[in-house]
Amino acid sequence: MDWQVTAPTLIELIMFAFICFLLVAVGLLASKIKRITVEQEKLKLSFLGEVERVEGMAKNANNQHAESQARTLVITRHLQTLDENQTAIQSQIRELKLQDPSLRLYQRAAELVKQGASIDEIMDACDIPRAEAEMLMTVHRNQS
Repeated sequence: MDWQVTAPTLIELIMFAFICFLLVAVGLLASKIKRITVEQEKLKLSFLGEVERVEGMAKNANNQHAESQARTLVITRHLQTLDENQTAIQSQIRELKLQDPSLRLYQRAAELVKQGASIDEIMDACDIPRAEAEMLMTVHRNQS
């Protein structure tokens, strides 16, 4: 066999150059893919960190909301107790007013004046002197 070494043809040189170009392009693409993958991993970790931070903030907000609701419930119960106490005290005050006999007589006399009773009727019904009956007539008729 005769091995002859011949000069490469133009097509062979173009093919060789094209293969070299492809190898360089593949190397550059592989390098770029590696950089993109590293950057993507960094972004993923950053995103996961942000997700954890936002979840922590949401949990904190939920805890604060629950605490506010609990405080509101305690305050509402306290206000209900105060309202009940106020009602009881007002009732006691009304009872005490009714227990004062002289006050009851004057309240009765004022009611009679408003109903149009005479001075003599007021004196008889409430057992008060004429001067007091006249004063009550003057005061309560002016209010009507």
